[in-house]
Amino acid sequence: MAELFLQIAISLDGYIEDADKNIEWMEFDTSFDPVVTATLRSIDGMIFGRRSHVLLHQFWPSAAETEGASADLIEQARLMNALPKYVLTHGVETTGWANSHAIRIDDIAKLKSEARRPIALFAGASAAQAALEHGVIDEIRLIQQPVVLGAGTPLFARNGRRRNLALVESRTFASGAVLSRYRIKNS
Repeated sequence: MAELFLQIAISLDGYIEDADKNIEWMEFDTSFDPVVTATLRSIDGMIFGRRSHVLLHQFWPSAAETEGASADLIEQARLMNALPKYVLTHGVETTGWANSHAIRIDDIAKLKSEARRPIALFAGASAAQAALEHGVIDEIRLIQQPVVLGAGTPLFARNGRRRNLALVESRTFASGAVLSRYRIKNS
């Protein structure tokens, strides 16, 4: 059975988007590019929330054609477009992005059982919260940005449920962003 990890950028105060639903506060740090490329090479698929899937579909299909695109960006675009994409939704996904499939939260266990390599959950607070609540996430990878937003969309639900984590790795990047990997401890 493959594992599922959540990888997402977050502010120091725990938000994944600001009060205006904006993510322009995130630093684009080319020193992080090899990590993203290696992550994409290591997975069998990725899960997104519906809104995140729509937004990412606007960028990735033509990202490799961006003027001055680095070798990492070109490889990331190839992988993002080729890998299976699973959209956590209550309806049908209609973005038209190649190799995209609508799934429900209960389908994640089957995806994990059929995959040979890890599956990534990359975006969406609601999707992340639902996956955490259903106990299907094995690892959390937070890319903590050096910014305090003060308000916005929190990554973690304010449901009062405690989750114990074990730090696996912590790496700092040129922008001051910190990637911290945590295993979810079984209760």
